[in-house]
Amino acid sequence: MKYSLVLILIILAAVLVLKLVKCDTDYKPSVSFNKPELFHNTDWRIYHMEPDLYRDDGSIMFSYKYLKTTDGTTPTTLANILSSYITGFKQVNKTHVAVAAHSQHCIKMLNRVDNSLRTLAGTCGSTGYVEGGVGTGRLYYPYGIEIDVRNPDRLLVTDYFNHALRSVDLHTGELSTVIKSGFKFPRYIGWADNKLLVSNSHYISQVSWDTDGSVTNIKLAGSLSPGYVDGSFNTSRFYSPLGITRVGYNMYLVADCDNKVLRLLDLNSKQVGPVCFDGETSCTISSQLPDYPWSILKVGEDVYVGMWSKGIYKLSGICGPHNVTVYLDPGQNTATYTLPGCSYTTAYLSEGSYKFLKQCSVYTINVLKSPIVRRLMFVSRYNVSCMHVKNAYNRETLIPSISQQKRHLQTICAPDCNMSAEIETWYKCKNNELTVYWPTDKTFSVATKEVPNKLRDELRERLVGHETEYSNVKFQAPRNRTVEARPNTRGERIHFLLSSTCADKTLRYDSANDLCSKIQL
Repeated sequence: MKYSLVLILIILAAVLVLKLVKCDTDYKPSVSFNKPELFHNTDWRIYHMEPDLYRDDGSIMFSYKYLKTTDGTTPTTLANILSSYITGFKQVNKTHVAVAAHSQHCIKMLNRVDNSLRTLAGTCGSTGYVEGGVGTGRLYYPYGIEIDVRNPDRLLVTDYFNHALRSVDLHTGELSTVIKSGFKFPRYIGWADNKLLVSNSHYISQVSWDTDGSVTNIKLAGSLSPGYVDGSFNTSRFYSPLGITRVGYNMYLVADCDNKVLRLLDLNSKQVGPVCFDGETSCTISSQLPDYPWSILKVGEDVYVGMWSKGIYKLSGICGPHNVTVYLDPGQNTATYTLPGCSYTTAYLSEGSYKFLKQCSVYTINVLKSPIVRRLMFVSRYNVSCMHVKNAYNRETLIPSISQQKRHLQTICAPDCNMSAEIETWYKCKNNELTVYWPTDKTFSVATKEVPNKLRDELRERLVGHETEYSNVKFQAPRNRTVEARPNTRGERIHFLLSSTCADKTLRYDSANDLCSKIQL
C-alpha cells in the first residue's frame, strides 16, 4: 500500500510537470496599447527622449537637430551644437546633461542653469580610437549614453564606427574602453538589472560583468541579417533595432526601425513577441506605426515613441501591476487562480501572498480565508395556510415527508455535493407561504455571489422528470393531502440559492451590505 501511494504521487507530479512544460511551450509574449496619438510634432527624427528632471513638470526632453524639451505643446531649445546631430544624451543630475555630439565625435556637458556647454570627453572634430583625457581621447561617432549603475561617476557610451563600448569618467573626462567585441554598429543601450542591453545593426547584444572584473558581450536576440521573425531569441530577426525601454519585469520594448514596428523582448521566456494596438487584428504580428520608430521611452503607464520624421507619439494602456484577492472556499486549504487571458491554471495556492508574471504585468495574488460562507441550498415554496403548518398533528406528517425528500434530493446532488449531515433541513411559514430549505455540504467563498451556472445546469438536468415528486410534502389534515411545490416564473418547483453566514460565529451577517459585523449587545 505504501509503495502504491508513492507511485501515485510520482505519476501526479509527472502530470503536473508535463502541464507546466506545455504552458511554457504555448506561451507567446505580446502586449497591446491603445492606438498611437501624436504628442509633439517635429520635422526631424527624434533620436532620444527622457523625462525632464530640471523642469520636473511632466515635460519630455528630446534630441534631434537640437536638444529640446516639451510638454506636448510648445518646445524649448536647450542646446544647439552646430554641425552635429545629438543622437544620445543622459541627465546625470537635475542640472547637468551629458550629450553625444555624434558628428563632432565627442561628449559634451550641458549646464541647464545657464545653458552653457563644455567638452567632457574626446576630441571634438577629430575621429579615431584612442583612450585618454579631454583633447587626447578619440571617438568615432558616439551614439548612446547611459550612467553606469555599478559606478554612478562613470558614463557608458556606444562608439558606433569603432564597434565598441567606451566609458567616461564624469570628474576627469578620461575616456576608456569597456569591451570591443560582439558589436556591429552599436546604437542605444539600456540596463536590465546589472546587465546592459545594446541595439546593434540587426540584433540585440547583452554586456555582462563578472565578479573578477571580466566583461563579455553576447548576441542575445536577432541575427546578423535583417528580417521580421518573432519567437525564440535564437531564431528571431530585427531590421535595424534602435531604442530600448523597460516596460515590466524582464520585459523590454524595442524600436524595430526599418520594420516600422515595436517589438517585445521577454527575458523570462527568451522570446521576441509582437506589440499591437487595440481595435486591430489579434496580437500575432506587430501593428504598423505611422512612421519609422527611432527612440522609445516609458513614463508611468505611457510609452512615448520618437519617429523618423513625424514627431513623438504617445501610446497608453500598457499593462501595469495588478493586485488580486482570492478567497479560499470554506473547508479548502488551497485555491486555484487563472491569469486573465491564460488558458491554464496558474497554481494551487494556499493562504498567503504570491507574485506571478504575465507578459509585462506583475500580478500580486493575495489568498485569504473567506469571511463569509455561501452554502448551496435546495428550496421549494408552497401555498398553504400557516395555521395548518403550526398544527402539531400536521407536523407529525410534514417533518417526515421533508426528511424523505432530503434522501431523494441526495441522488440529485451527487456527485457535485451531498445533502448536509450537520445542518438540519428547516422550514418557515409566513403570509400563508411555506418555504422549505434543504442545505447541502457544498460551500463557496464570499467571491461567489450566485450558484455557478455550470453547477445549476447539471443539477437542473438531473431533476428532469423528478421535480414534482421530490418536492411534494404531506399534511394529515385536511384529508391527509399531498401539497405540490409552487412553480416559480421559470416553472421550477425546486430551485437553488446560496445561503450566507459568517465564518466567525461571533459575528452577524448583514444581508443588506453583504458583510459580517459585530453583534450589538
